[in-house]
This record gives sequence, structure tokens and C-alpha cells, in this order.
Amino acid sequence: MVKLTLRAKTIGTGLVVAAALSILAALSTYVVAREYMLRQRTDVAVAQVVAATRLVSASIASGTASKDALRIGATVLPGARAALNDGGTWYVSGVGLSEDDVPPQFAQLLADGKGARQRIVLRAEPIAIVGYPLSTESEMWFIGVASLKELSRTLSTLQTALSIGVALGSVGGGVVGWRLSRRVMEPLHNISDTAVAISDGHLDRRVDEPKEPDLARIARSFNEMTDSLRSRIERESRFGATVSHELRTPLTVIKSAADLIATNRSELPARVQQTVDTLTLQIDEFAKTLNDLIEIARYQSGSVSPQLETVSSTRILTALATRHDLDPRCIDVEEMDIVVDVRRLAQIFANLKKNADLYAGGLDVVSGTRVGDFLVLHFDDSGSGIPPAEVNRIFEPFSRGARHSGFPGSGLGLTITREHARAMGGDLTLESRANGGCRFIVTLPIDPQHESPGQST
Repeated sequence: MVKLTLRAKTIGTGLVVAAALSILAALSTYVVAREYMLRQRTDVAVAQVVAATRLVSASIASGTASKDALRIGATVLPGARAALNDGGTWYVSGVGLSEDDVPPQFAQLLADGKGARQRIVLRAEPIAIVGYPLSTESEMWFIGVASLKELSRTLSTLQTALSIGVALGSVGGGVVGWRLSRRVMEPLHNISDTAVAISDGHLDRRVDEPKEPDLARIARSFNEMTDSLRSRIERESRFGATVSHELRTPLTVIKSAADLIATNRSELPARVQQTVDTLTLQIDEFAKTLNDLIEIARYQSGSVSPQLETVSSTRILTALATRHDLDPRCIDVEEMDIVVDVRRLAQIFANLKKNADLYAGGLDVVSGTRVGDFLVLHFDDSGSGIPPAEVNRIFEPFSRGARHSGFPGSGLGLTITREHARAMGGDLTLESRANGGCRFIVTLPIDPQHESPGQST
């Protein structure tokens, strides 16, 4: 099911409301105009028939034959269409009218000595038929016909014009809805884009305040929240960095004392030797954790400046494999020039190699190909993999899998590894392999001067 955006809903609502109002206004206008014009045209027809009836009545009173009196009266009517009933004998003037065309109810009213008027359709032509009894004889009455064809055309034209007005009104409502939604949604899109940028670490981004007071208030509140967030992060970063650096001095003293004791380890009792070994191991782990905390604090404070240089992908990765006792034949990387911080790339390789050794029995292969402007490296292992519930938080600080809690480590290694990759303009992600195990994916930028296969200078 397709979910409509807020902007689409606003435009649709404006379109529907404008269409409904336009239709209501058009119907009201048409009904009122139609009734008014029909009444006016009928009143004119009645006046004409009244005048003709008087002429007919006067002519008959002066002794003129009924047929001749009808002709005299018909001259007053447009089209000269009229009829005269003289005691059941019908006389008709004009074309397109016969005694059978007179509605029975209409004739009955005249027979009762009452005037009558009615709008009917006669041979596909709308007409107004009006009749009055003659004053000279109660069983004589005169009928006149007025065409409503011209009025029908006028109403048809009015109907067409109103239909066009409904269409234009509906489109206008949609346009108004589009413009209003644009004025409202653009600041919201700006806030959304700024929020995404802030979540990516760009804490200096701010929202431009729009002119609308309500939207400006939202923008100010968002900027104030961002300032507060940045201030808090900076305080926490400074606190972490300060604490970490302050701990270095006593840790150095403790480590020196532990190393001194370990130097004379053979002179100590067996039980004390075991304690010394445990102490040395824990101090080393603590030192590593402290160094990781300092590194994280540096990234959070934005003080990291990578030393980028252009190196050969195969040479650097083969050298790193040799340094970390990984068979160089496990390296299957396409040759290209990459732009990296060598020290950070070495730490990425070491961390992923150590991670695979601890939890997956080692790396199977490190492969790499070019994808666009990046070298995409796959670090594959055949371990038990990572449960889907833990994949999204595997790169969070101090996050460790439930099955790995028994292994040494601080839970900062993958966090720092990802920050190293991002500092060089790349990234680090994770996916499961189809045949089991994990695949850590490292992207590294390629030297813009490097030509891909098939290119020529």
C-alpha cells in the first residue's frame, strides 16, 4: 500500500476542497440563474398571450369569425403559434402545433375557466404554453406558445462556463495547496536534512529561520536543541579526554612497578608469580582500554586529522598480511592507487584480523574490487556469525555480543575501526555470508588520478 506524503495529502486536500466548493457554487449559480431566466421568459410569454387573448376576445365580440380572430391574436406572438378552442372545435395557427400537443391537465384547467401555464418539450423543443379562457364564452379559450430554445442554449452555455469554472477552481485549489505545502514543507525538509547531517556528526549545521512565525519558532527551538546537544557532547568529550589523560600518569607508575616486579618474578613464590602474571595482564588490558578511550574522545571532539597519502592497494595489504602472520595468498585485491592514512589502515587491518582470530577462527580471505570511486574490501571469515538482533549495535561503543562476553576486550575495537575508515573518507559495514560467517566491508577512496581498467589517456 502506497503511503502518501504530507505534501501529497495537502495538495489532495486542497484539490478536493476546491472542487467541492466550486461544484457547490456552480450548482447554486446554475439553479438560481435557470429559475430566474425561466421565470422571466415565462412572464414575458404570459404577457404576450394575455395581449393576444384580449385581441382575440375583442375580435370575436365584434363578430369576427373564430378562425380570423385567432390569426389576429397570433400576430402578437413570436412564431405566430397559437390555438383556439371554440366549444370543442380547434383552430391552430402556425407550424408545429396541434390539439394533441396540449397536455390533458392543462386543457382541464382551461375547461374549468382558469388560466394555465406550463413548460413542456414539444418535438425536442422546449416551450412555454400559456392559455386563458375568453371572456365572451366560457367554453372558448385561447392558447399561445413561446419557444424556450434560445433560453435553453443560454443555459447550456452557462452550464459549460460553470463546468470550466469548476475545473479551473479545482486546479487552482491544487495549485494553492501545492504552494502552501511548499512554503510549509521546505522548512521542514531543511530541518530534516539538518537533523541527518547532525546525526552524521556535523554538529555545526543549523536551520535557517523561515519568515512564518510558527515555522520560525520550530526552527529556533531546533537550533537551540542542537546548540545544547553540541555543548553537552563537547563537555562529555572534554571530560572523557581529561579523565583518560589524567589516568595515564598513575597507570604508567603502576605499570612500571608491575614490570619491576615481573622482572624478579623467578624469585617469588609460585602463588605470588601467578598473581604477578594476572596483574601484568590486567594492566596491559587496562592500558589498551585507556588508549581506546582516548582515541574515541579524539574522534568525538573532532580533533582527528588523518595523514592521507597515495599507496598501492596490493602492496600495502600484502605487507599488512605478512606483518600479522596471514598467508599472503589469502589477499585477493585488485591493483589500484588508494588514498589512506597508512597508520589507520594498519589499525583497521589489525583490529579485523584480531576480531576474526578471537571469534571466528581467523580470516579466510581478504578480497577487494573497485566500485565507483572506492576500493571495497571484504574481510571474510567462517565463524558462527553474528545474530541479526546484534548486527545493528555491533559498532556501538562497549557493545559486545552475548556469546563473546567471555573473551577479553573493551567493546571499543569495532567502534574505533569504523571511525578510522570514516576519517579517511570511507566506511565500515557488516553483513552475513551466504555460506556462514561474517563479512566486514571496508570502503577506501581511490586516487582520482587512478585509471580503471578500460580507460585510456
